[in-house]
Amino acid sequence: MVYIAREERPENGSKSAFEFLKGAKETRDYAEKIKLYNKALELDRNFVEAWYQKGFALDRLGKSEEALACYDEALKLDSENPGIWCLKGFALNNMQKFEKAIECYDKALKIEPDDVFSWYQKGMIFEKINKYAAAIECYDKALELDPTDNYIKERKMKLLQLLGKTKELEADIRKYIN
Repeated sequence: MVYIAREERPENGSKSAFEFLKGAKETRDYAEKIKLYNKALELDRNFVEAWYQKGFALDRLGKSEEALACYDEALKLDSENPGIWCLKGFALNNMQKFEKAIECYDKALKIEPDDVFSWYQKGMIFEKINKYAAAIECYDKALELDPTDNYIKERKMKLLQLLGKTKELEADIRKYIN
């Protein structure tokens, strides 16, 4: 069961964990966001959204190792949240721990098989480690789910061109143009 912090103000008039989270969403300063997430977590250690948002802010600051710790805390509370698995995969990708990142995307896709972003990110990792056929399969799945995503189309066509698969490339060009 997912625990969601309550919006109401505590009886003593101080800010609630939710209000700190709301304040963090209103600032663009990631260091400030982290301070506000920490305050929310001081009030409520089981506030899932504060954990994964803090992880995201840390990852944006290049602190992927610390971000992973936050994602792990969030996953202890909500292991069936595909978004957290996806964020963890993104942090692992930043750390060049590609196989572990793929495992995270697989977990996200087991929970939510139609998540275009996870298919795309998984394809990007396969592309980075030169597993082009696997990358194309991921891009195909993503395009099956969202045929309007031009960026994924472009990535796939570049790989087909790189692999010299001109017939497939020509077929895709015709399909995407029509």
